[in-house]
Amino acid sequence: MLITCLRHATAEDYTPASTDAERALVKKGRDQVGKVAEFCRKNSLAPGVLLTSPLLRAKQTAKLLASRLPQCDQPQLVDWLAAGANSATIIAELGKLEVAGVNDVWLVGHEPDISALIARLIDADNDCILIKKASLTRLDASFEPVKAQLLWSIPCAMMRS
Repeated sequence: MLITCLRHATAEDYTPASTDAERALVKKGRDQVGKVAEFCRKNSLAPGVLLTSPLLRAKQTAKLLASRLPQCDQPQLVDWLAAGANSATIIAELGKLEVAGVNDVWLVGHEPDISALIARLIDADNDCILIKKASLTRLDASFEPVKAQLLWSIPCAMMRS
């Protein structure tokens, strides 16, 4: 199964006046998603299935990406990608998708959850992976047993328009 992880784009800073779940993308974040979408179009990349955290910044990242990639279906909200997600839970859910025949899934989530998932899949220490905002990371994974190969990781800042 191909797994592409997209960390949400840049959002508002946390303030006590609002909850973390309500933090929206700022202009820089919307621009980042545009850059990611352009990179995807130029490199013939499109999600088979696009899954996102229910937090606003992740939902906005996924919806903007889908709106800019004509061959992309609308994102599906999954609670198991919410901030603070457990990599074992994510892996179990991905294993169910693999059994159901899904072979290309994109995940829009948060840090440090995305890095922890990638580290767990490639059997690395959690502290050796750090995924930047609006970065794409692709793995080729299987879940019986759990293992993956890192295919590539590209920070948004290195995506040429």
